[in-house]
Amino acid sequence: MVDTIETTASAIAASANLVKMIKQKFNYTVEDLAVACGLTVDELNGIEMGEETAPGKLHRIAHSVGLPDAIAGAAH
Repeated sequence: MVDTIETTASAIAASANLVKMIKQKFNYTVEDLAVACGLTVDELNGIEMGEETAPGKLHRIAHSVGLPDAIAGAAH
């Protein structure tokens, strides 16, 4: 049970870090990233705040800026 909790916590933190990293690296606002990846600002804010880690959304985010699947996969 502890491993599951730690794994989930790590995935949430990695997802939030992916969004933050992309925003910083590409000098994007959350609105810019929303347009680039086709997600809503609310969805991105939820990911960044650790409320959601849907793998499909993480892949969309990574692909929108040309990052490989491995980057998005590491975040979930």
